[in-house]
Amino acid sequence: MTNTETELKLAVEARALKRVPRLAAIAAVKRGRAVTQELLSTYYDTPDFALRQAGVTLRLRRKGRDWIQTVKDSGATHSGLFERHEWEMVLAQPNLNLPHLLATGLDVFKQDGIHAQLQPLFSTHVRRTVHILAGDGWDVELALDDGTLKTAEAEQAIAEIELEMRHGPAHIAFQLAGAIAAALPCRVSTQAKSDRGYDLLTQSVPQAIKAKPLALSADMNTGQALGAIARDCVGHLGANQAAIDGPYAAEAVHQMRVALRRLRSALKIFKKLLDETELEGLRGEIRWLLAQLGPARDAEVFLSEIVAPVHADHPDAPALTELWHEFQRRRDADLVVARAATASPRFTLMLLELGRWSLAPAAEDSPQAQLPLPVFAGKVLRRQWRRLLLAGGRDLNHLSAHELHQLRILGKQLRYGGEFFAGLYPKAKVKPLLSTLASLQQNLGELNDLAVAAPRLARSGASASWGWAAGLICGWHETRRPHLMKAARADWKILRKANPPWD
Repeated sequence: MTNTETELKLAVEARALKRVPRLAAIAAVKRGRAVTQELLSTYYDTPDFALRQAGVTLRLRRKGRDWIQTVKDSGATHSGLFERHEWEMVLAQPNLNLPHLLATGLDVFKQDGIHAQLQPLFSTHVRRTVHILAGDGWDVELALDDGTLKTAEAEQAIAEIELEMRHGPAHIAFQLAGAIAAALPCRVSTQAKSDRGYDLLTQSVPQAIKAKPLALSADMNTGQALGAIARDCVGHLGANQAAIDGPYAAEAVHQMRVALRRLRSALKIFKKLLDETELEGLRGEIRWLLAQLGPARDAEVFLSEIVAPVHADHPDAPALTELWHEFQRRRDADLVVARAATASPRFTLMLLELGRWSLAPAAEDSPQAQLPLPVFAGKVLRRQWRRLLLAGGRDLNHLSAHELHQLRILGKQLRYGGEFFAGLYPKAKVKPLLSTLASLQQNLGELNDLAVAAPRLARSGASASWGWAAGLICGWHETRRPHLMKAARADWKILRKANPPWD
């Protein structure tokens, strides 16, 4: 049997699971009696993880007296909402059914000899309590899972809430999850149990995730494109939450800020399609989160780009080592603030509300939403392009540090717009242009880092040794300024001569 699974997952503490059915918002829509079952699931793959690389999950689950073989593809995930194709078959014995695997039509199962390589890798043993929730035009399966995930050498606790849409619009899942998150500490989970199993098996930790290229097509209208972009940005934000607690925290903070800034650029681009009343609260939450993440990112850039290279060049300078350690301490303190923000109920509620909004960010029947995407995109990109050329002028030498910084912001906005709509234009034309914009952004960004470094060092300490170290850092970096400016001017020369595809 084939169907599409649409579900939202929340990670909670095990002791909180029993409270969920008693919450007023959940109790009001419960239908019938709860059913509790013991589920023993074993996950299969080849030794080199061929299924995982293909985005496929294979599971054999014991449910009562039956064994159920389940295959899932990677589908799409945003804000914790999983939308995946699922193939199930009830078996009499706990052995893989090879014809069923082939019947899915997935290419990975057509590879020669792959069936013989499939082996059990990890398992879950979960006590699942299921409640049916229903309202006008919808019903949801609420599953409360409490158990363990095991490999041959390790195990991990499982305590999560799953809200699976059986019928009705997906925004209901977000509303129910929001009601739970408002009452209980929880996190939106962007990992399936299988993902956690592979991580436990390989002893991997969550890594920071960059945004993937968008696949917008010319036959889309503007409203459809806005929805796809909004879901991509929100998904990018949520996907980096797990990494912020581990060794990739600094990059995760950076990626979350990128996600928020991409989203703000999208809101600016599609402003005429949006209901500003609905967005007022979300804009405030975006500003709040950027304020919580900003100091940690700024501190990391200052430490790694300004202090670290000079410290590496003068490892025996005690004053420089003292300054290095002090800024490490400050960076770590700012990371604590960022982690606390993303672990807070406020962030969970924000992510759920963004997820709900991104399902339908604009009225589908509005004239602006119905506009063909190529027409809209061309108009936006031409406007951004003209603003950039006007701000930079013929040469960058005449611009002040502030004007260069403003040029960088305009270049970043054009780059985001160009990345959003890249699929509408020939790759051979748009890719080099976006690469040059990225190079200009990098060079102007480093120039701006130099501009703010001296004032930051000056107000950060007052001792003689600190002043000596600060002077050394500023002098060391001042030699880079002409090279960065030369590189930025070269980028600008290329851009001024470019014939962008949207023209």
